[in-house]
Amino acid sequence: MVRGRQVLVFAAGLVAGGALAGCTGSDPVAVADPAARLDESGTFACTDFAAGYQEATAKSARVDLADKVNKWARTSTSKGIKSGGEKLAKGANGGDEAWTVSADAFSAQCLALGWTADDAK
Repeated sequence: MVRGRQVLVFAAGLVAGGALAGCTGSDPVAVADPAARLDESGTFACTDFAAGYQEATAKSARVDLADKVNKWARTSTSKGIKSGGEKLAKGANGGDEAWTVSADAFSAQCLALGWTADDAK
């Protein structure tokens, strides 16, 4: 149950931290462009990211998490997930600031495409 709680805590942080990124004024599900919604691979990438983010404090853990996320992200057709995964991998290999910027951008994109903590269940 601890892992589930971590995902929910992280998801709450994503919502708070990415609130502005998700405020587009339109319902992402109602958009006709399939790339504007989160596909299955994108959902898995976002869920893996949310589940592992809090524990990815060391560079090696960040690289491992980015690899896990990119297992799914590279096959996603959802807007920004593939490129966000690539940036996440670069950030994982960089310093703390590079990681923070890439992680924030990836989480904001997940939220903008409709990812929620319910997807992690």
